[in-house]
Amino acid sequence: MSATRSAPRRCGVRAARRAWSRSVVFAALVAALVVPCACFSPRLDPNRQDIVLIVVDTLRADHLGIYGYPRSTSPHLDALGRGGVVFERAWGAAPWTLPSIMSIMTSRYPSSHRVENDGLRLPEGIPTLAETLHAEGYATGGFVSHVYVTAPFGFARGFDTFEDFGLSRPEYRLEAGLEPTADRVTDAALAWLKPQASRSLFLFVHYFDPHWPYDPPPAYRDLFPSAYRGPLDASHDALSKFQDPLTPIPEDYRRFLIDRYDGEIRFVDDQVGRLLDGLREAGRGERAWIIVTADHGEEFKDHGSMGHGRALYEETIRVPLLIGRLSGAATHGARRTATTAGGAAGAPGDQGADDGRGARVATPVSGIDLFPTIAALAGVANLPPGLQGKSLAPPLSSGAPRSSGSEWSGPPPDRTLVSETVRLNACRKAVRSGRLKLIQFMDENRSELYDLVDDPHESHDQAPERTEDRHRLMRLLYSEVDLLSGGWNLRWSGGGRSHRFHGRIGTTGIFRSLVPLFPGQGKYVVEQGNTLEFTDPGQTGASGLSFTTAPYEARVTFQLTIDGRAMPERIFLGGRAVAPEALPFTLEGDAQAPAAFIRPPRSAGNELGFFLWRTRPAGPDQTIILDDEIRERLRSLGYVN
Repeated sequence: MSATRSAPRRCGVRAARRAWSRSVVFAALVAALVVPCACFSPRLDPNRQDIVLIVVDTLRADHLGIYGYPRSTSPHLDALGRGGVVFERAWGAAPWTLPSIMSIMTSRYPSSHRVENDGLRLPEGIPTLAETLHAEGYATGGFVSHVYVTAPFGFARGFDTFEDFGLSRPEYRLEAGLEPTADRVTDAALAWLKPQASRSLFLFVHYFDPHWPYDPPPAYRDLFPSAYRGPLDASHDALSKFQDPLTPIPEDYRRFLIDRYDGEIRFVDDQVGRLLDGLREAGRGERAWIIVTADHGEEFKDHGSMGHGRALYEETIRVPLLIGRLSGAATHGARRTATTAGGAAGAPGDQGADDGRGARVATPVSGIDLFPTIAALAGVANLPPGLQGKSLAPPLSSGAPRSSGSEWSGPPPDRTLVSETVRLNACRKAVRSGRLKLIQFMDENRSELYDLVDDPHESHDQAPERTEDRHRLMRLLYSEVDLLSGGWNLRWSGGGRSHRFHGRIGTTGIFRSLVPLFPGQGKYVVEQGNTLEFTDPGQTGASGLSFTTAPYEARVTFQLTIDGRAMPERIFLGGRAVAPEALPFTLEGDAQAPAAFIRPPRSAGNELGFFLWRTRPAGPDQTIILDDEIRERLRSLGYVN
């Protein structure tokens, strides 16, 4: 997610660009002398359409022309959108790369696929999009450009060819600038494309370039010249100085970063155009579905910070989603290069079937919808269990629709969508239904509520005055994401008298989710992702919290006090209600003893003490189930019906 591209990278880019320019000239000469290769197209199964999924890292929807951006950052993507379907309200399932793209590949929210942070791998029982299409006979090729989309996390499953350009090797370092640029990724994808003969294709291409450091090639940098002349550059080391929301950023420097960011987008857009040309030249242009999206966006002090990973505002989770087909002749690169006279942008080329049939769909959709959508376009009859997304294929099956009105039987406009993160000491969930959006700061035990129609930039938090809407959206959140299965349940009770409960809990893993079950007087904080501290002062009745760890087997250490005193005799573990010998005490994460999964018999709230047990993990296709005790507690707080 966060790597610094060093200066030598651009030397390699210039060399690669000179080589590419020579190859373009050679290709043009060959095309003028021979019959176009489309005449020799292999016989392809008409019932198995080619699928090309393009994910552009860190791409804000509102920086593309098709979404209203005034700069010429995306002529090829705009053309594709004009002839296809533009989804205006698409969300990434997370505000950073690893969990968001895994959600695309599994049709599960991060809390379901559980690849939410470093060191985690997709469980074998969860099927992927590539595996599903491979089983249908598709040739599958993946070309990725960042370590968070590589085989150690499970992304290579189902691909005949999976190229990560060495990013998963032991010598890879985040700061070494080893990520391949978009032209190199495109070269590799096109080379794979040519020998596939008559097999139907699933091609997955991931471009990293718009991610910081913002360092486009010089020709693209010149398209959006900056007036900034200060000492800072566009590297992460420079912009990270302004990640703290309380640290102001000079406006000329902020504009400089946006100029560089826009140059990176235009560079990727040209490479997308070159990739689509290659599909046409291979005779696959009219049979290919092209899906373009992003994993997340980027914040340029919109809500105080820079970058992405922690925040769940629209600039970080609203992403572009374009789906369409190709038409017209290839543009052969020369029309697309940014090196035309005077540095002006080249002509975009006819990348989409721009025949007036394009549509804009206002219904909120998510990255989790792409698996079932692509499966439908590919003619997959039986989907694997456990998918949380909804197919968007009905408006696409007969070409681009003329409107997004009543003819579409896709997800309803008021459907519930979720985006979530466990990253950089943050544990946060966002839930949307209709025009309303709730951000639940699990790490701070507070909520923010926004009306995205009246307040699209999320400048007015309505949570204090709209408590019913806040509770309704919290209930929807708990119905969509699994925050509790496989987790630890810690309750405490004052036994009818006022006591101060305090605890510090550490884990050898990370905290995946936290559900506070105490009223507003109780507070907790998470430190470094692996230490949880809570305080509940003046508690007379029952209270508590539930949390999950990743990995599931991580050890957990508890330091618990009542009124400032360590009282191990007042701590009851599992169904046998045994007490630890001393404090702090550590429990093994696998909790094999059956009694560990039984609530202590004396946890009804009328006895002083802490009560601790664990919930059994859910299976890969298990629906979300709340046990009676947790349901009752959530109901008392207004979170569930």
